Amino acid sequence: MNEDNDIAIVGIGCMFPGAENLEEFWKVLVNGEDHVQDIPPERFNVEAYYDPDPDHPYKSYVKKAGLLQRYDEWDNRFFGISDREAEQVDPQHHFVLETVHMALEDAGIPKEKIAGTDTGVYIGAMSHDWDSNLRTARQKTTNTTVTGCDSSILSARIAYFYNLLGPAMTLNTACSSSIIAFHTASQALRNGDISMAITGGVNCILDPSIFISLSTARMASPTGKCHTFSENADGYVRGEGCGIVILKTLRDALRDKNKIWGTIFTGLNQDGHTVSPITSPSGKQQEQLLENVFEKYKIQPSNVQYIEAHGKILNLNLKTHTSY
Repeated sequence: MNEDNDIAIVGIGCMFPGAENLEEFWKVLVNGEDHVQDIPPERFNVEAYYDPDPDHPYKSYVKKAGLLQRYDEWDNRFFGISDREAEQVDPQHHFVLETVHMALEDAGIPKEKIAGTDTGVYIGAMSHDWDSNLRTARQKTTNTTVTGCDSSILSARIAYFYNLLGPAMTLNTACSSSIIAFHTASQALRNGDISMAITGGVNCILDPSIFISLSTARMASPTGKCHTFSENADGYVRGEGCGIVILKTLRDALRDKNKIWGTIFTGLNQDGHTVSPITSPSGKQQEQLLENVFEKYKIQPSNVQYIEAHGKILNLNLKTHTSY
């Protein structure tokens, strides 16, 4: 254990399908619950965009997704946002605001304690469904439309509400957006650029166009199930929600007597042109990343209990550490 180099998770907040908070999420995991559902009409008219033919250029063969309940309900005034401005705000913004609030409560860190500090905010996000819907509907723009739709404001709103003076950035690297945010936050802590990090990822499903693109590319599952590593695999299932963690160096977490969920290590690489097409994952590069993380942080591979994989991302659960 290296108190200066290890990164500690001191707070967690989340809202996922079937779970509006961390306690409910643990129950979903323990019970093995499946909250993929038929996409309801209040999201969009699925039947108008549905066709089982994957080659149809304007239709999708997807009818299911993992969705939050009451995605459009929130206490905007609590976060200093007027009712008029709230009408223009992307639901992803309030997912992040609410989840950060939960994570800080879990960490036992009040708003007043971090105001004016160099805390950094790093949010991973790739979707722009709200902006797309507003443009399609030709809704009248106001002076708050740009801040309500722009993804950069996802992180800026957190810095603004809590008066945080460290860097605030929103990162988009597709499916790996949140882990890139996680890694960037960890590096900033190790470098001494910030004293604490708020980091995580968010997604909201409101627009059918991405389903059309994924269907044409054969990336989405027509069955609504992810059959990972199976001969029945037919694509992935889209979901929405938000997960946030509060990070500190282990040294600072121990000094401040924070609750410590665990310590983490991070590592990243890219496939380059080792495989083709561009969407194909490289087994060689995944293996190289594992070796790099094991060597850099002196981790014995025999301590790894399981490996969770998604695309080009590997999440290692160790007996004493979780490493990305």
